[in-house]
Amino acid sequence: MKKNVDKKKRANIFLKKKVTCFMFFLLVSLGTVSAQFVHPGITSTKSDLDRLKYMVESQLDPWYTSYQDLSADSRTDYNYSVQGNSSNTVLGRDANINLSAWRNDVRAAYGNAIRWYVSGDSRHADKAVEIFNAWKNLQDVTSAGTSSLSGSISYIMIEAAEIIKSTYSGWSANDIQDFKDMLVYPGYSNIAEPAGISTTSGSFYWQAYQGDPVRHGNQGLAGFRALAAMAVFLDNEIMYDRVLRNVRGQPHRSDDIPYPAGPNTSTTISSSAEFSDTYNIIREYYIEDYGYDEVITNYIYANGQCQESARDQSHALFGISNITSIAEIAWNQGDDLYSHENDRLLLGLEYTAKYGVSSLQSYPDQTSPWVPTVASGEFIEGFDRTGRFYSKAISSIHAGGFPGELPVFEMPIGHYQGRGFKTDEEIKWIGRARDLAIESTGFEDGGHIITALGWGALTERRVDGGCGDPISGFDSNGLPEYSMHVLPGTLEAENFDYSPVSGEGRTYHEITPSNSGGSYRADEAIDIESLTGGGYNLTSIENGEWLTYTVYVPSDGTYDIDINYASANAGGTIKFNFKGVDITSDVAVPFGAPNSIALTDWKNFEVASTVRLSKGVQALKILFNGTDDAFKLNNFTVSLIEADPDPINLATTYGVTTQSSTAYSGPPELAIDGNTNGNYGDGSVTHTDHDDNPKWWQVDLQANYNIETITIFNRTGSNYGERLIDFTVEVLDSNGAITFTQFYAVYPNPSLTITTGGVSGSVVRISKTSDLGLSLAEVEIYGVDKILSDKTFEKIDNVQIYPNPVKNIFSLTNSQGSVVEVYNIIGKLMMKTKIDLKNQSFNVTTFSTGVYFVRINNAGVINVKKIIKE
Repeated sequence: MKKNVDKKKRANIFLKKKVTCFMFFLLVSLGTVSAQFVHPGITSTKSDLDRLKYMVESQLDPWYTSYQDLSADSRTDYNYSVQGNSSNTVLGRDANINLSAWRNDVRAAYGNAIRWYVSGDSRHADKAVEIFNAWKNLQDVTSAGTSSLSGSISYIMIEAAEIIKSTYSGWSANDIQDFKDMLVYPGYSNIAEPAGISTTSGSFYWQAYQGDPVRHGNQGLAGFRALAAMAVFLDNEIMYDRVLRNVRGQPHRSDDIPYPAGPNTSTTISSSAEFSDTYNIIREYYIEDYGYDEVITNYIYANGQCQESARDQSHALFGISNITSIAEIAWNQGDDLYSHENDRLLLGLEYTAKYGVSSLQSYPDQTSPWVPTVASGEFIEGFDRTGRFYSKAISSIHAGGFPGELPVFEMPIGHYQGRGFKTDEEIKWIGRARDLAIESTGFEDGGHIITALGWGALTERRVDGGCGDPISGFDSNGLPEYSMHVLPGTLEAENFDYSPVSGEGRTYHEITPSNSGGSYRADEAIDIESLTGGGYNLTSIENGEWLTYTVYVPSDGTYDIDINYASANAGGTIKFNFKGVDITSDVAVPFGAPNSIALTDWKNFEVASTVRLSKGVQALKILFNGTDDAFKLNNFTVSLIEADPDPINLATTYGVTTQSSTAYSGPPELAIDGNTNGNYGDGSVTHTDHDDNPKWWQVDLQANYNIETITIFNRTGSNYGERLIDFTVEVLDSNGAITFTQFYAVYPNPSLTITTGGVSGSVVRISKTSDLGLSLAEVEIYGVDKILSDKTFEKIDNVQIYPNPVKNIFSLTNSQGSVVEVYNIIGKLMMKTKIDLKNQSFNVTTFSTGVYFVRINNAGVINVKKIIKE
């Protein structure tokens, strides 16, 4: 078993690769360097795809809205007209040969691959296959010297191909092989570059495999990102190690082609600018594997500055994002680049984000733009690794806009925070960059051309507490089988969430440092032993230990929880926690007839009955307390007792509409007629007078319901949709109290789905003060068809918040037993806790100034109140 590229054992890394034979010919088939990789395993594993699929099915944001945004791109439709064709043999990034067709087909392939997995509609998968087959005869990827960057544009196409190959049976083996061969045309070699390879001959691998020893680091890194994806898709161990060893600054494998030699010698200045100078260079070749700006520590300096910080911020961010993508691919294959050199990647991300974001917005801890300088010691002046570029000062050029131009923040946040490695404070500036980008442009889209995957709110956003990934077990090669746990069902206790590095304090807590049972996951600390008759069980359970499992709950409803256990005495307890909330107390695990009477006597025990669970992917946490070694645990079962009724469109069922005025034959009832057509000429769009101030439309449901989602379909046509900007959506209860309010600066294009969290309300109002009339094609309001009783409504009306506005501490009254969540204005969860006191206080000193929403869930009755932090 090969644990890393240096052939030294690395604890807790699962990657197993098997070289099946050596190479004796210059050009060989890829099978000769085959290895064992996780599939799908580039940016999204199967459990990642499961998570986004199930969150979309649950209509939970940001996943749901992000998916709607992706689906709104016509290129993701299965009727998309493929622009490439099998006669295409040349693709030129610099020469612009077939480039527009490639770019559109790349986006179409990836979008259709995602839509296939979410919807299960094979027409999307077939469209992706059609695109792959249209380009399978490509031979030459031409460039004007920027070879690595030209080779890099295969990245997103390979991502799409990996998803389809791993999840769909309709792409034939012959066509898959043709696609593989195209990526390395005229053939792969780990001995020497094939004859005739140049910037005008040879496909993606041969353009990118050497990086770029004379240009800015983003170009070589972009090429290596494509190579990392290619290596996984091709099961090519040597290619995979070529990327990892290069970015780590290690020498090449003895059975691979050397990396570019060096160093370069700087001679005279060829051009001079405000922030940097460019030099002429002489190439030297006396140090093998010299290591240029693709090496992580050469691209990101010890202070966090990037090699391109003096060029412009967009290129610097692109370079760092390429490293992030490589790190994510490596993580999914069991290698940790994220923590390389004391989190050097995060240091670069924070440095770049702090400079860019602080120039656009002030914060209590950063009231003025942060500008690192040579004098302050925060900017390093000097040559980069190529000797061609000399940095003098940090560039104030954003080259297209920061931070929203490149959709690159969700991925590192998903790792550092989502997997539980860093706190909010430690990822403060990339968190602020992500939030500012959402405020200004909405959730991540497909990004600029083909520089990034995008759609990070759909593919990279993780669930709170889900620091690992769900697995159903391990395959015959020892690789984790990533797959979501779907409830109701039985979960084997030993299949707690997986992490390539130690999960201690993130996916589990274990008192002893090793697996005393010695079975199954022997290199992890959780004590697991073989179970008589087959399978495994947890043993040596001690007070204070816990485990997490990422699960999917398809329906809101009531559930029972049982365990299968064997007991030695009555001193142990077990507790179940979902979404960070205890849904049971510490329940004593019984000992003695009719329950278990010995550690070999396996019995079932009901831990909880008719507990309420809410739908969606979430972290399930099991906590053990009491006497050590009191019992062993085999598995646990979550059973559905009764699901809540499916939500209906309350607007079309009960709604009565009004608006500030009616103009141009656009009455308010057209927005609840069941027709989402946004073409005004087709007669299903509302319209108010242009001069109303404010302009508003509302629907009265005539009773209080738990409102879960609101979908607004905008007017379509040339520039008409852009009129619906700077608008506010409110939910009001029958007493006129606002239970939900949100401001939106960006117009729905063509629709917007808002998740309210199940607030109680009878009226939904949409208003705006911007120019021109308010027009709506349709407003759908989904909730359970059950009127809230006056008694229930009075119960949540008694809850009070004071003071409001708040400076440091606010109090919440009459909410004992409730679960309280505090969200900022863009929907980020800032705080979550259970209320035990009649009058409970909350410290929000660290919150930034602005508007927040307090969501109070009292036994399924939900209300939302707004607070203002001064």
